Amino acid sequence: MSEQPKKMDVTTMFFIGLLLLGAVLLGWQEVMEADVLPKHSVAPPFTVERIDAPPLELASLKGKVVVVNFWATWCPPCRDELPYLISTVKEYESKGVTLVAISNDDRPGQREAVKNFLTQFPELTPYAALGVPSVGERYQVKALPSVYVIDRDGHVSASFQGQATESQLRRWIDGALRD
Repeated sequence: MSEQPKKMDVTTMFFIGLLLLGAVLLGWQEVMEADVLPKHSVAPPFTVERIDAPPLELASLKGKVVVVNFWATWCPPCRDELPYLISTVKEYESKGVTLVAISNDDRPGQREAVKNFLTQFPELTPYAALGVPSVGERYQVKALPSVYVIDRDGHVSASFQGQATESQLRRWIDGALRD
């Protein structure tokens, strides 16, 4: 009889552990799916260096829908997301949509790493920018990739950390175009 309570205790603990793990996973999913910056808040201003173009200020893009993507050359989900991110933005460019793809690679050697990466992804070149920590901090970037859609008036229309799907990107861009 002394064995029975121990088995029950182990079984009970196992199920409690499963429940706790499930709660943690659900909480993490909710955090990842939550807006990072509040919808309709003013997008934090930034100026970023570009590879083969003058620096770019977010303010200079007012009147356009701007997709801001934080990525890194070493990030597999970023590499997976970039092709459909670029093709989707290109599809919407005639409607006033543009992309600013801000590299979050380490500052020493960042320019060289991005230049090398652009040989693999030449279609990213017109959108590529070099990030600095303060820009990522203002955008509360805690995971890569992270995407922000800014409406024509400079307000956050959508924000997401993690790899977005093409359908999510389209939905967010369409929403910003309607705002």
